[in-house]
Amino acid sequence: MMINRPLLSRYIAKSISQLQQNNHAILSLTAAVGASAAFHYYCNEPNFISSNWSKNGYSRSLALCEKELPNKSQSVAVAETTSTKTTSPKPLSRASLLLYNLKLLSYSSLPVPRLISSKDPLFSYPEIVSGVRRRQADEFNLQNILSSKRLMMARQSQDQQQMQPILQEVNELVYGKGVTPQIREDFLAQYGCVGHTPEIVKYLVDELAKDRGIVEVGAGNGQWARSINDFHNVQRKQNNPTGKAFDLVLAFDNMQELPLSPKIYHQRTVPAKQYFYDKVKLASHVDAVKGFASRGRVLMLVYPSPGSMALETVKAYVESSDQNDTVVYVGEGIGGANADEDFFNYFLGKTDDDPKEAEWVLLKVMEVKRSPGGKGYEKMFVFRHKRL
Repeated sequence: MMINRPLLSRYIAKSISQLQQNNHAILSLTAAVGASAAFHYYCNEPNFISSNWSKNGYSRSLALCEKELPNKSQSVAVAETTSTKTTSPKPLSRASLLLYNLKLLSYSSLPVPRLISSKDPLFSYPEIVSGVRRRQADEFNLQNILSSKRLMMARQSQDQQQMQPILQEVNELVYGKGVTPQIREDFLAQYGCVGHTPEIVKYLVDELAKDRGIVEVGAGNGQWARSINDFHNVQRKQNNPTGKAFDLVLAFDNMQELPLSPKIYHQRTVPAKQYFYDKVKLASHVDAVKGFASRGRVLMLVYPSPGSMALETVKAYVESSDQNDTVVYVGEGIGGANADEDFFNYFLGKTDDDPKEAEWVLLKVMEVKRSPGGKGYEKMFVFRHKRL
């Protein structure tokens, strides 16, 4: 696709006032179309600057913005600071979407917080789009191996030398290159299906859930709940040693699809002692969020199973109390291994619900610790319900 750079520069310049956080967009623009070309328009349009720039509450220090511009080939250092004035989160502007679709603005540079709209690429980030294609190719190759004559012959002859390279191919397709079933199981024992990071744990404890707690549904063996509660208890002892101890995370699971069997990983095993949470309570996903103890807490869903469970949990959570307004979802995006299309459409506002009732604000997106082998494409998303 041929891009008319002067025209694109002029369009972006006119659309800057629509952007919610200009910093990332302008830095991407300087690399893509030339900073002097874009800011030449600003410097020669005083009405635009005075009426739009100051009106939107931005204070600026632009080394370039003078009548005598440097040579167009010269790089320009741009520094912007936003004022402390707070405004309600807005959806992505047309300019942001254009830049993103043209690959001039990265996924991580999209403004946060923002109101989620139906056109938001939130759940269609580059890793999941390419990852789904890669996964489909892996599944096709796996089917070819399982139906191959060489596998049939190796089974019939019970020849281990013939079986070994076939098993290695299968392991690489399922777990990733160099990842054995034992390496995968060790990861599951320490983290579950997807791993937390120190940054995630600190954010959840010190910021998001500090004064309200968390209710985790589908907690599995409880690795996330264990790490969060352990960190919270350390913080509490340091900051308020005489304060009353309590579990920041209430963890629930129906115990039907645990990643690791308690019969094998019982309480006396090392993983259970070091990583598992022994207070995971038996409950259905709906009952877990409807309980009085869960009221007002942040809802956390870590790697929910495919299907309707995730959406049913979120809806039951929101309907149970006006205080229930914050959701943490850890998993893959559209087309991935978690939840279903209805779940993502719900947050994108693509449902039959009242549009105002279905509005959600994206507070944060964080990178998780993915399982070794590069076969997972998860992220952590934090949402807040925008009630009327």
